Amino acid sequence: MGDLEKSQKIEGIEGNEKLPNETLIQLLSNQTGVSAEEIKSIFVQSEGNIQKVIEIIKEVAPSYVAIKGKLQPRRKGELNGVFCLVARGVTGEILAYESWIGSKDLPEDFDVKATWESVYSYIISRKDVHDNYAKRQFDKIIDRLFPHTTLNKLFTSHINVEEVQRNITREIGDILRFDTVVEINVEKFNEIRYMLSPLGKKTEEEPDLEEKQQEEANVGFQSISLACVPRLDAVKGKPVADLQEGDMVEVAITSNNPLGKFMNRLFAKNDVNPKFKVKSLQQLPSGEYLVRLHISDDIEGIFKSSGELKVSVIADERELPKRANYYIFVSIILFVVLFLYLVFRR
Repeated sequence: MGDLEKSQKIEGIEGNEKLPNETLIQLLSNQTGVSAEEIKSIFVQSEGNIQKVIEIIKEVAPSYVAIKGKLQPRRKGELNGVFCLVARGVTGEILAYESWIGSKDLPEDFDVKATWESVYSYIISRKDVHDNYAKRQFDKIIDRLFPHTTLNKLFTSHINVEEVQRNITREIGDILRFDTVVEINVEKFNEIRYMLSPLGKKTEEEPDLEEKQQEEANVGFQSISLACVPRLDAVKGKPVADLQEGDMVEVAITSNNPLGKFMNRLFAKNDVNPKFKVKSLQQLPSGEYLVRLHISDDIEGIFKSSGELKVSVIADERELPKRANYYIFVSIILFVVLFLYLVFRR
């Protein structure tokens, strides 16, 4: 009965010339990825109101593309992998990317044909350790093979998925020297689904950075961030991508903040190289890493670097210079800095 009423309604609208002709409907279908029948249904529901039609199509038409892939070795003991890349279909702008490369096998029932949300969540939930070198090289391969134009072609089905799989397999063989079986799956989805996904919810929950900084300024003294530059050690250093929480990194404080300059002068005057523990490590969408260093409860150091850069890390706290009673010296500096900061704020 419902189908009959719907058919009668469509016929009624066609009679009133509110429903576009078949050529226009097919054109809309080709351009938006929405089926011709769905286009007709949208016109019926909107009663021919073009503005409503546009709004509905914007929400239901596929506008995003997700590339999901897995790597499985032909020989036992080599690396497995999985990745998920989410982008805007028309522009090819990458919105999110996650990957995992390691020695542990993927679950037997893992399937890249599952929804991108489940693949993305699976990668994030993996607690086992990455092979950091292989992951960095693999991420570079993905970045190179999936420029905006390729992502757009995958979205518009103007490129063969098998060709992309062959390219990934070849690059992995040339660079990582692994013989792998690569399987990828392309999934298109609309705005509604994106907003309901973990990425869409995260976008809604995260306040604008400028607004957040303004709120912190209005509240008063919260914390101080000082720009730093890590000291490099190409021989014994540790790649930034391999840094872990608690690693003691040698830095130079370069912040133009008066407090930063004051601290730097005190360190230099007493011939002491600043060394602070890693508080957190975050990979940015650009591929670079943002490192936060714990200086005190209210002060942190920050630097940004590529993952391959080797920085000087004190492997054992016993190697810290004993002559200056390093921690006492740093504590005194921090106390003076905080005191001056609070005084001058008033």
